[in-house]
Amino acid sequence: MTQKNIAVPVPRRKGRSKGDTSEGWLAFWLLMPAALLLCGVLLFPMLTTIRDSFFFNKLTEPFNGQPFVGLKNYVQMFGDPRFGTSLRNTLFFAVLTVGGSFLVGIPMALAAHNPSRVRGIARVALLLPWAMPPVMTGLIFAWLFNAQYGVFNDILVRLHIVQAPLLWLSTPGLAVVAMVVTIVWKTSSFVALIVLGGLQGIPRELTEAAEVDGATRVQSFFRIILPLLAPSLAVAFIFRSISAVQVFDIPYTFIQQAPAQGLLETLGVYIYRTSIEFLDFGYAATLSVALFAVSLAVTAIYVRFVRDGAST
Repeated sequence: MTQKNIAVPVPRRKGRSKGDTSEGWLAFWLLMPAALLLCGVLLFPMLTTIRDSFFFNKLTEPFNGQPFVGLKNYVQMFGDPRFGTSLRNTLFFAVLTVGGSFLVGIPMALAAHNPSRVRGIARVALLLPWAMPPVMTGLIFAWLFNAQYGVFNDILVRLHIVQAPLLWLSTPGLAVVAMVVTIVWKTSSFVALIVLGGLQGIPRELTEAAEVDGATRVQSFFRIILPLLAPSLAVAFIFRSISAVQVFDIPYTFIQQAPAQGLLETLGVYIYRTSIEFLDFGYAATLSVALFAVSLAVTAIYVRFVRDGAST
């Protein structure tokens, strides 16, 4: 007696009714509050700033009102030597501090990652600069570089490196060095935290296999660890570059203590002085648009670099 194969009918899945919410609409409504919040916090102020850059709005001249001036503020900006100086200072400090934060942050991340006696101290050292407010950091380092009471001068004199205390905040070149050191100390912990997260995701089997094959630690770092850290380094680079272009707190704090203000004034500080001290909100909005354009250019270069690297 042969057993016949009986086909069991599979019930069809009923389609969604018109009243049900599809997955696409569900995602739309779930993302809508966050999108509205971003528009309110970011998009609306940005559009308002761009609009204000085409108007004259100076509170010290209320009799002139707030007329539409078109591109007059932009013409004034490109002819303003102080804008050119602050922009050059911004880019100069960005290059030095971003490079310095990576030179300091990567060894800090390696010290916090590798098992050793100093790993706990290194991890605490990562969190301390990152958690400290930038204004407090600027005030502390301004006192550390003080010509009469500064710790750095005391150490240099005791070690007989210099014969007399250095005027860190009064000498233009030394003031630049002092501010670069302060910003690097503050921002290198951010780079170290990003790199440490990348190191945690690298399997130890890769480095152990390289050591078995006879590779030194330096060779393992440059040929195995560093290429695998490329995504983490790229993320740290773009965030550090944008924050370096928009830096304000530490330069403003140093300017209050240093006579060499022309060498320390960044574009963010110039925008603050134009709006708060000079009460020229129309021109300050124009300078803010320029700062936004510089940040956007840095982001575009980063995206182009990542796209070219992915395509190769």
